[in-house]
Amino acid sequence: MENRTQVPRFHLAVTLFILAISLVYSIQNLISPNLLTVSNYFGFGGDKSQLAVMSFAAMLTSGITMVFFGYLSDKLVRVRILFVGTVIFSIASILVFTVGPGVNGFFLFFTLQTIAGVGLGAVIPSTFSLTGDFVSEKDRSKGFSYFSIATLIGTVLGTLLGVIFIDIDWRISYACIGIAGSACAAMTLLLKEPSRIGRDYIYLAGKEGREYSYRIRRSDLKVIFKKKTNIWLIVNFVDTIPTGIILFLLFAYLRQEHNVPESMAIIFLAFVIIGTLLGTFVFGFVADNSYKKGNKKARVRMALFANIAPIPFVFFGLMVPFWLPDGGSIGDLLMIPGAVLMITLVSLGLFLNGGTNGSWYATVVDINLPEHRGTVLASANFFDILGKAIGPLLGGILADNFGNMVGINISIIFWCALPLFWIGVLKNVIPDMEATENLFKERIENLKKS
Repeated sequence: MENRTQVPRFHLAVTLFILAISLVYSIQNLISPNLLTVSNYFGFGGDKSQLAVMSFAAMLTSGITMVFFGYLSDKLVRVRILFVGTVIFSIASILVFTVGPGVNGFFLFFTLQTIAGVGLGAVIPSTFSLTGDFVSEKDRSKGFSYFSIATLIGTVLGTLLGVIFIDIDWRISYACIGIAGSACAAMTLLLKEPSRIGRDYIYLAGKEGREYSYRIRRSDLKVIFKKKTNIWLIVNFVDTIPTGIILFLLFAYLRQEHNVPESMAIIFLAFVIIGTLLGTFVFGFVADNSYKKGNKKARVRMALFANIAPIPFVFFGLMVPFWLPDGGSIGDLLMIPGAVLMITLVSLGLFLNGGTNGSWYATVVDINLPEHRGTVLASANFFDILGKAIGPLLGGILADNFGNMVGINISIIFWCALPLFWIGVLKNVIPDMEATENLFKERIENLKKS
């Protein structure tokens, strides 16, 4: 049995992880519903390219710092890294309220967003590594669905706050996130660092006081990147480009191509989020059940399916034509067949895509030792963030030059390439997983004997 004196307060930990991840991701989504408002505030006249460059820079910064903090999370006390990260993004977000209009205000906003990116870089790998110690091996897809759900909550929270304050003062939404982040930072001080031995073997630490003492070394980097599965998991960052494009342009696209105002566009996003959320739960459960029956490729096969199946639904969903009359209500919107069809197709597509989320995180844990997970996740997320940065940058430039329809539909080209990256994972996951399991079990036996 687990010794509960050695296990941190599970519910408090999970709640704080979800809160921290939700808040850092919400910052990335505050700009989308305010895209035109913020552009005019800084004197850009509705152009999106400058804000796209800012988003690119902030995300790139978070990716670079994530690699640094990922390595530290495999060596140092992770709850302290989490505290530092939440403090950084909270202070930077609160200070956005001091940003004034014009070019000088834009440069300050640019700087604060970049600093907030540093906080994100600290929060993500530390929470991932900590979560890996709480979740049982057989429940990893479901367990890491919390991670994905937190990003979805962040998307909803950021978008909702952006819409609420769009007619008051768009800066208030950033201040709200900063205040909530400060409270989250304070609560992380209540957490205790868990044993890296993991939930399945925590009884060793509790019963006889043994600890998993292995920590990452520079020489381990060769071991990590010799695993072909790790390489494929890292380079499939292409999957973040289409979603980055869609989320960045969604509100401007609906406003200019379908005459749907920002306050009503939230309905589209709500259905999309609900679909993704349900898909994450359902397919995480299915993948774990199949894994428990001995199918060790179950999670990878689920992710492969979840990348192929959504393509036609999203493609045709974004192509559906309709127009909301001026002054139309939500009821009027939901009476338009084209609007209902778009919501249905895109939501169904992202429901199917939800199967990727928990399986991706679970596979990273399956094939890596405890002291390597933070570094691998940070490396993968660096490229993921690069993809998220490329998405808005590419989408914004194309939208300005060729229109929102072209900008948002370019996402389909990238989506069609996603399955190719999971074929490599499917081919290599079993030998990499077995090598990790054998070495870890050998270490556990050594702990028992010592």
